[in-house]
Parts: sequence; structure tokens; C-alpha cells
Amino acid sequence: MATKKQLLLALLIPIALLIGGCCHPPVKQISMAKAQLMEAKEAGAPQYAPEKYKKAQSLVSQAEAESKKTCRESWKTVKLAQKKIMEAKEAALKKKAQTKTAAQNAIDKAQAALREAKEAGAPRYAPDLYQAACNVLSGAVKSFKEADYIQALQQAKRATQLAKKAREAAIKVKKELARRQKAKPSTYVVKRGECLWIISGYPQIYNDSLLWPLIYWANKAQIKDPDLIYPGQVLSLPRSVPGEEKEKAASFAKHRGPWSLFDGK
Repeated sequence: MATKKQLLLALLIPIALLIGGCCHPPVKQISMAKAQLMEAKEAGAPQYAPEKYKKAQSLVSQAEAESKKTCRESWKTVKLAQKKIMEAKEAALKKKAQTKTAAQNAIDKAQAALREAKEAGAPRYAPDLYQAACNVLSGAVKSFKEADYIQALQQAKRATQLAKKAREAAIKVKKELARRQKAKPSTYVVKRGECLWIISGYPQIYNDSLLWPLIYWANKAQIKDPDLIYPGQVLSLPRSVPGEEKEKAASFAKHRGPWSLFDGK
């Protein structure tokens, strides 16, 4: 017959097993959590919900470490990890959609700013800034097509800033040119001892003596010989002269050769 001690042990062992149970590490659940973590990563969680993603990632690592030591804690941790992974994924998808919309709006705004800059004359008067804005905007459009909406948003904002600077610079340059143009006379009264070479070299005229043929060609009605001008003559001064005309005048002045009556005809 069994002794009292044996009977007592027979009763206590099942109770202990019922209370304590047999714990198996959540290997399958941890593997599933890793797969879910990868899905969250593909959804953009590291970029759009970095804090939540890092927390979920840390919990998965913790659950894996605990499964080798404290089985029951590992079960709790992996369940929490799965919850945090879902939160990170949902937050990322929401933030990504918002950023996509913001990036598209920013690109539209940058394109409008570039149009305004172009209308203000930026391609001509602020070419470096204008081209930089165009390049950055092209990068933003490319990033958007590649679904890198954070980068697209940043680039589009930068493009808008550059376009605005280009517009402001162009307006400033045009105002300065207008001021200078206004300050330059459209006619000149010849003084004693002056010749076309001297007059053309004055800063308020052309600041370049080689451009004297411009004055000569514009006043052929009263200048028969460019070597003969007289005090009191009122000469017309061409303004807004194209570059090729200036080059033609300078070339003529350099290769004119000996003075002759009715020169240039």
C-alpha cells in the first residue's frame, strides 16, 4: 500500500503542473512578428513612423532574447511587439499618404514660382538661380515618381525658395538697368577738342572708345567725315544696342585703316 507521503506527492504533482503548466517558447509567433515587421518596413515605417518602428523592432528582439531564458515573459513581449508593429504600419501608411499630398502641393507651388520667375526675366537676369531652381524641381519630380515623398517635399520647398530668389534678383537687376539707362543721355552736345573716340569712351556714353562707329552711323546726316565733328553739334546716342552691333562697331574701329572722307559708306 502507498504511504501517506506517496499519496501526498501524487496529489501535489498534478496541482503543480496545473498551476505552473509547461511553457513552450513562442518561436512561431516571433517568426510571424519578424514577417510583420518586414511588412511595416516596406510600408515605410522607418521613414514615416520611425519612433514606433524602432519600438516594435526592439520588442521583437527582446522577445527573441527572452524566449531562451524567460519563456512566459517572451509570450507577453511578442504579443506587445505585434501590437506595436501594427501601430507603426498604420501610422506609416497614414503619414505617407499625407506626405504624398503635401509633396504634390509643394511641387505645384514650385512650378508656379518658376513661372513667375520666368515672367520676371529670371532666365536672362538671374540665370544661375533660375537654373538651380529648375534642377532642384526636376529632382523633386523624380523623387515623387520613385515614391520618396519626404525627399520630394524637401526638394520642392527648396525649388520654391530658389525660384523666389531668382525672381527677386531679376527684378532688382532690371530696376538697376532701367536706372542706369535713364541716367545715360540719349543725345550729346560736342565740346571743343572732342572727337568721336573721346565721346564714346565717356562712362555715361559707352565707356568704350572702340564703339565710336555707333555714334557715327546714327548721325551720318550731319557727320560727313567721322574725323570732323564740331562744337555745338547735337549727336544722337543709340541705346539698347544689340551685342552683335557692338561687335561690328568695335571691329570697324579696329580695322578701319586711314581716315577718308565719307568713311563708312
